[in-house]
Amino acid sequence: MSAHGPGDATSALVGSPPVARAGPGAGRMVILMGYDMFRGSRDEQLEVSTAERGLAALIEVAERAVEKIGSSVPPAQLRALLIIDRAGSLNLNRLATHVGASASATSRLCDRMEIAGLLTRDRAEESRREIVLLLTESGRRLAGWVRDQRRAALAEMLQAMTPEGRDALVRGLGEVAADPG
Repeated sequence: MSAHGPGDATSALVGSPPVARAGPGAGRMVILMGYDMFRGSRDEQLEVSTAERGLAALIEVAERAVEKIGSSVPPAQLRALLIIDRAGSLNLNRLATHVGASASATSRLCDRMEIAGLLTRDRAEESRREIVLLLTESGRRLAGWVRDQRRAALAEMLQAMTPEGRDALVRGLGEVAADPG
C-alpha cells in the first residue's frame, strides 16, 4: 500500500491502519467495525460496489475451479504453493510478506507443506546462511494443475462476456497485476 497522508482515511477502530484514497479526487475511506466504507459521490460508490461484485465472481470461479482438491491441500498451503511457483524460489521472510503472516506462522505452514511433499528447503547459492523454499516436482505439478484449472474456468467466463467487456476486464486486470503494491 502507498504512504498515507493525514485525511486519507478515518478509522473507527483503534489501531486500524489508514486506507489510501481509491484514486485522484476520490472520496474518503472509513474503516467502521472492520468494514471499509467508501465515502464519495453516488457514482463512485456504485463503481466500487460493482467492482467488488465482479471481484467476488472472479474469486468464486477460481475457487470452484480447484474444488476437486477438496481438503487435501488447505487454501493457505495452495496460496503459498502458487506464490513460490510464480517466484521460482523464495526465502521464508519474503513468503511471509506475500501471505501476510509472521515468519513463525509461515515456517509452520512450510513444515506442513514439506511433510506433504510439496516443497523443500535448501541453502541459497549466493548466501549459504539463507534458506530458500523450492517446490518439489509434486508441488510444481500441483501448481500447474491449479493454474490450468483456473485458466480454463476464466476462459469460459471471458467467452460469455461481450468483446468490449472482455477487453476492459483484461486491460483492468493487467493494470492490477502490474501494480507492485
